[in-house]
Amino acid sequence: MKTFEVSPEPVSDGELIKGTVALIYRDFHDAWSSGMANVDTMEREISDAFIGVREVMDFALFGLKHKALESKSSVPRGSPNYGSNTPFSVSVCTRFTGVAESHGWMMLSMLAYSNAFRNACYSYDQASWARLMQLIRQNHVSLELFFKVRGLDWQSPLQYIGRLVPSAVFSFTGYIQSQASRELPAIHHDNLHSYVVPSSDGSLRRPSYQGLLQLGIPFNEYDPNTFAQDPSLCNTNISICASCGNNGCDCEPASCDNVTRPLVELNHCSGNKGTGVRSLQRIRKGEVLDEYVGELKYASALTDLTYALELEHPGPERATNRDAILIDAQLHGNWTRYINASCNPSLKFMPAIVGRRYRMMIVATRDIDVFEELTIGYGAGYWLNPDVQVCECNELDCRDGAAARKEHVQEMWQFLIKRNSQPKGTPQPKGNTHQGLKYRPWKKA
Repeated sequence: MKTFEVSPEPVSDGELIKGTVALIYRDFHDAWSSGMANVDTMEREISDAFIGVREVMDFALFGLKHKALESKSSVPRGSPNYGSNTPFSVSVCTRFTGVAESHGWMMLSMLAYSNAFRNACYSYDQASWARLMQLIRQNHVSLELFFKVRGLDWQSPLQYIGRLVPSAVFSFTGYIQSQASRELPAIHHDNLHSYVVPSSDGSLRRPSYQGLLQLGIPFNEYDPNTFAQDPSLCNTNISICASCGNNGCDCEPASCDNVTRPLVELNHCSGNKGTGVRSLQRIRKGEVLDEYVGELKYASALTDLTYALELEHPGPERATNRDAILIDAQLHGNWTRYINASCNPSLKFMPAIVGRRYRMMIVATRDIDVFEELTIGYGAGYWLNPDVQVCECNELDCRDGAAARKEHVQEMWQFLIKRNSQPKGTPQPKGNTHQGLKYRPWKKA
């Protein structure tokens, strides 16, 4: 059968640069998952895994030497021993040095772990390179936090180059000591969402609720004093796994190939939305992202339902009489509990059987771009108490915004009816008006 090749749609320069930054995050994550954070410090300089990092440091050193020669100042001792086939130029080297001067040597040391960053330095034209630097600057705090939470080492590459640079040119020892004070407190690196990326004028913080620290867990937990057995276990006669299609398997969402587990971060959202989730990669419609996890509790035992989600049973058991089991992620859960509600969500909850347990999975309902906030619909029950739950999504069809618009239209009609019933020449209200009706903003959504 004859096949036809479909030409890919052209990618804009902005999309390409955004995709490069997404790949930088991915390279950081892959460096952590491959165990680079656990390599002994003395082995880093000879390890094949660190060839790219050393290459960036060598090129930056050459750029530093080139600038020193141009200014006729002190010149670093020694220089990289480049072979005749080494693909570098002065402009490439000075690009690396320029990153260190504009973003800091610590950031250059971090970016050196990324193959996408190195390739961009070699191949981008000046305009694209400038836009990449601007986007890196905008995400400087995010990149630094993402790198450090994974326990990757930024100091060793600077110690390596520092041995070749006289302190008269730049004191790397003093620089490392000054930056080390910004290190994160000791954390468990298996919980990659332990911090919230602050707004431009905010400070780094740990996620908390009502003064209590919110901790990360990989799967649902339950109190054996409340439940005789795990309440998420399902009937083995109907436990067809949604992931592998087998009965009674041992699949877990954390290890399923068809569960994306995308790179995301917690960030401080604008307005009154508080903590939200920002995607650090492109997500396609239909992708299963992760499982909503927390502490399994009876509904009657909860008074605060802010982080509670019903553990729905898909298939034949869904309609049977049973006590409602809630997943309470108030103090123990994963990143999914921070997904904000929206009247135009990009995600939805999907009850499913994975392994031998009922789960609440999260699925993308449309394509999601890099740096886009992830949102979800929590259902009508979430808004039963309008005095407490106010939608902050700011969508055009926001449930609270729609109510305000309806009230505004009704007020306008009442004014028009009243005005048309008045005799001609009746004085109209003064001030900022539209046909005599004072402007009144919609309720903040």
